[in-house]
Amino acid sequence: MKRVCLLLTLSLGLVLLLASAALARKATVHFFVVPQSIPAEQLSSLNDFLIKTAGGFTASRSMGGTMGSLGRDYSPENLSYTVAAPKNVAKEIKGYLKNNCGQKEVFMLVWPAERVE
Repeated sequence: MKRVCLLLTLSLGLVLLLASAALARKATVHFFVVPQSIPAEQLSSLNDFLIKTAGGFTASRSMGGTMGSLGRDYSPENLSYTVAAPKNVAKEIKGYLKNNCGQKEVFMLVWPAERVE
């Protein structure tokens, strides 16, 4: 009986230990900024592209300037996007912004993350 209880306790401990690892999944987070002056039609298409490519996005208003401007090129009309995807889709997003939204340069940060559900 003691042996069965010990085995059950060890099994339960192993299940609990591995459960969190099983729920955590690797993901890649992409953060990029686009001007809010992009026409609404193009923003809507970008949003659709992000849903199809990565499964979704979070967008918010942001403000800032260019790196070397020291505040001279202040632009309060930006949108910041955060996109988590199962893999790195930075190349696809940058290509879409350049080809479909007329962006010459794309500011993007990418880092690995774990998605916990």
